[in-house]
Amino acid sequence: MFAAHSIAVIALLGGMFQQPSPLPANYIHVDAPAAARLIAEEKAKHSEIKKLGLHAVPPAATDNVIIASDTPSKVGKKSSPGDLEKLAQHKAIAVRIEKEGIYDLLLPITDVHGGDIDGGFVVMEVPFDKAASEADALKIGVQIRDEIQAQIKSKDALYQP
Repeated sequence: MFAAHSIAVIALLGGMFQQPSPLPANYIHVDAPAAARLIAEEKAKHSEIKKLGLHAVPPAATDNVIIASDTPSKVGKKSSPGDLEKLAQHKAIAVRIEKEGIYDLLLPITDVHGGDIDGGFVVMEVPFDKAASEADALKIGVQIRDEIQAQIKSKDALYQP
């Protein structure tokens, strides 16, 4: 009886200390606690948006990924080719998506001093009932992006505890 109990306990404890499962191919590990707090706090202040995410290339990485999001399961997901094409235009973009009833926004972002955060941009969704046009959605997006940008002291600060 003792041996069977011990084996069960060891199996249970062994399961608790297993290595995390590997990430999907389109994800990398990201540790950006300050960025996560910043995005969570900003999203909580803005009921006029449906989602909010911050993309950049983390230190020692080569891929542009989501470093912070109001949907934590998306953190570490590689930025889509479409988003990277929009980012290359170096301007804020709003796209009307009829089937979802939203404007999908992408806005380049820097640190508070205008410094590069390595491919930084924010994405958010503004529902049609909060903005009458792409221009109105961009006004909302620019305000939120500017609030976030004003709190980014530097690229490195995003990855601090």
